[in-house]
Parts: sequence; C-alpha cells; structure tokens
Amino acid sequence: MRKIKSIGILCMLYAALSFASAKEIEGANSFQEVDEYIVGVSSILEPPEELESTPIEETQESLDFSQFLPEEPSIEELSIEERAKSLQYDIPMPWGHELFEKYRQYYLSNQGRKILLSTMEKAVPFMDYIQSKVTEYGVPQELAFLPVIESSFSPFAVSKSGATGIWQFMKNSINGYGLTITEWVDERRDFMKSTDAAMKKLMDNYKELKDWPLAIAAYNAGLGSLRRAVNTAGPGCDFWTIYNKGLVSRQALDYVPKFLAVASILRYPDLYGIELPSSGIKWETISLEQQVDIKLLATKAEIPLDTLKLGNAELHYTITPPENNHLLKIPADKSDQVKTILADSNAPLVRYEIYKVKQGDTLTAISKRYGISISMITKVNPGINPDKIRIGQTLMIPLSIQPLQSSGSSSNIANSGANIQTSIHTVQKGDTLYALARRYGTTAKDLANLNGISLNSILRIGQRLKIPVRL
Repeated sequence: MRKIKSIGILCMLYAALSFASAKEIEGANSFQEVDEYIVGVSSILEPPEELESTPIEETQESLDFSQFLPEEPSIEELSIEERAKSLQYDIPMPWGHELFEKYRQYYLSNQGRKILLSTMEKAVPFMDYIQSKVTEYGVPQELAFLPVIESSFSPFAVSKSGATGIWQFMKNSINGYGLTITEWVDERRDFMKSTDAAMKKLMDNYKELKDWPLAIAAYNAGLGSLRRAVNTAGPGCDFWTIYNKGLVSRQALDYVPKFLAVASILRYPDLYGIELPSSGIKWETISLEQQVDIKLLATKAEIPLDTLKLGNAELHYTITPPENNHLLKIPADKSDQVKTILADSNAPLVRYEIYKVKQGDTLTAISKRYGISISMITKVNPGINPDKIRIGQTLMIPLSIQPLQSSGSSSNIANSGANIQTSIHTVQKGDTLYALARRYGTTAKDLANLNGISLNSILRIGQRLKIPVRL
C-alpha cells in the first residue's frame, strides 16, 4: 500500500511540477536560476529507497487498479430484469428467447398475475408436500411449479386427452410408477402418490436425455418422441436445438418456454411484488381397518368436508374402499381426534341398509335399484355367490354412496376448454338419472345437463344417454 501511495504522489507531483516548470523557467532571469530550479525538481522526483530495488514486475503485481474503475451498481440500482438475471436458478433460464420473454410479459401483466395468484391459492393444500418431495428427490426446485401449467393444481383436472390429476398422468403412463385405478380409487388424483410418481418420471427422463428442458418436454410429449428428436438432431443436442429445428410437436415446443417463464417468476415472487399465499395444510396419513364415509368423519371430527375431499381426491365415492389399509389423509392437527373416532366401535362410519332378497331378485337388479355396482355389493358381503342369491338371504347395502365431487365442484378441464369425453349408456328397465349418476360417479344434474333433459325426466327403455367417462 505504501508503494501505491508513493507512486500516486509521484504522479501528481510530476504533473504539477511539469506545468509549473514551464511558467517559472519562462520567467527566470538567468541560466543560473534555471539550473537551480532543475536541480530542485530532480531531487524531488528521486524515487523512495524502498522502490529503487523493487523489480517492475513485482510493482505491477502489487498495484490494485480497481480503485480507479467505476463502481458496479448495487442490486437496488439494477432493473427488475437485470436483478432477475443475476439470481440463481436450478434450470438455466433462456433470457432473451422470444417465446420465453412473451410468456414472462404475459404472466407479469395484471391478468397474468391474477391467474398466477389464483392458481397458487389452489396449490396451498399441496405445495408443502410437493416442495418436500422436490428436495427429497434432488430435482430442480423449479419443478414444484410444473402443475401450474399442467392442471392449475386441481386434483380433479381432466384434459381432453384423458390426462388426470395435479400431474396429469395418462392411463397408459402410470405403469411402473406405483399408481393404480380401480372401481374405488384413481390414484392419479392422489396428490401424494402422483407427486412421487411425477418426480420418478422426470428423473427417468433426465437420466436418459441429460438435459432438464428436454426432460420436461418429454413429460409433455412422451419420452419416445423426445428420444427420436434427439437421435435426429445428433448427439450432444439440447432442447433449444430441438426447438430451433422443430423436431417435436408445437405443443411440446411451447410447453418448455411457458413453464420456464412461470417458474422464473414464482421462484422469486417478491422481486415482482407478488405475495403468494402462506403455507398450507400439514397432512398425516392413517391406515384404515374399516370403511369410512368421509362425510360422517368430517362431521364428527369437525373437519371441513372440502378439505377431506381435496386430500383424498383419489376416491371415486365419499366412502373408502372395503379393503383394509387404505391410507386416509387428514389434517395433522386433527390426528388424535380422528383416531379416537375410528377406535369407537359403537359409532360405525359407514351406514348400511339390510336388504332381504325377494323372489325374482338378481344382483344386477339390486345394484341398479341402489345405484351401486355389483362388485361393490359383493365386496361388502364376502362369501356371496353373485350368480346365485337365495330368497330370504340378507345383503348389506352401503348407503350414502355418492360421487366424491358434488354438483357444486365440477371437474376442471386441464389446459383447455374442451368437454370431458363421453360414452353412451342405453337405458334399461329400472334406470333413473340418480341411479346412473351413482353408478358412473357423476351427478344427476350433470347427466341431465349433458343430455339436455330435466332432472324429473322419465327415461325410456332403449334411450341413449351420454355419460362422462371416468378417466
């Protein structure tokens, strides 16, 4: 530091004296005065002793020129875009990419902000669990926001192609990921199991494609589609190579920039003045040893029914499967209360009607009468021969079997305004709108609206009705 100060002083003295010398020499009266002046200047300009023996290379290395450079602007002085670019992301953001920037501009508009806030409010019951799994699996933090563009965080979302749940799994894409679909449950709607499945699927995509944007595109378009695109583009290609060459569908090409735009905002919402909802529900799972009607449980445990419906959206009905060990999800702060209720054998949580078989009865006729399936009757009446029931035989018929989704909470159509796919039911003797609604896991009101008839319409044998497909 002393060397630097000395050199600085010398530079300033030299400049000052050089300027003054011309003036003083110009006004000198004799050569002697000039000589005396030059001698004085020479003595001042002699280097300090400590610098005389210092090699020039060493002197240069010891100099810190940063003090002469303009200071970098503080983070507060940077624009929002500049600050965003300076932040850390697990997936590199394609700053300057036209489509990426257009999506960012949209989601930062007033309308886009409202959509993001509305979507993240729906995420409240699930976000803590999803983020914990993102951390557990060691995948990029941005992936926690993938459901924003997949389903708007609705476990009941169904796309026009049949993809279902928060993570939008197709029926043909669940093999190997621990999800099952039965008469009682569709685990694509189970936010816990589907989140685990999504993490595994994304990791599988990344292990093969070695690029997160490619892995995300494969989640949308399928691994086979991206595998073919990579083979066409050549080894070492990344998603943006695929994008520029248009080697996959336009939907998949748009999907990645759209997701990254959303993730770039939601990863640092404070930067944009976006206040996300606070943390949501802490869930606990209880392994059941009996069937439970969640409507009864909600009343007894004083839990909002909608909370139990969201947490257990995999259920087709408000009643749990007859098999033991079904995992019921409840708010953790209600755990002790629920366990006490479940342990009370004097207060069963499913209501049954005892039905005595009459002459001419068949299980088919009985199931239609009560709006439940034959397999549902056989499961709660173990040992029954479905092909041969006896007159006078008693059957337990579960009551209050209703679709989990009430008429007030219709299904969301993920990422489109398309209608849910339908099948055709030909009306048979004894059919009613209410019985058909129970059988197909919908509501009489929705059936009536779908077919343009009133709730009080009398169905004709042979009449063809549109039925929403349970996907």
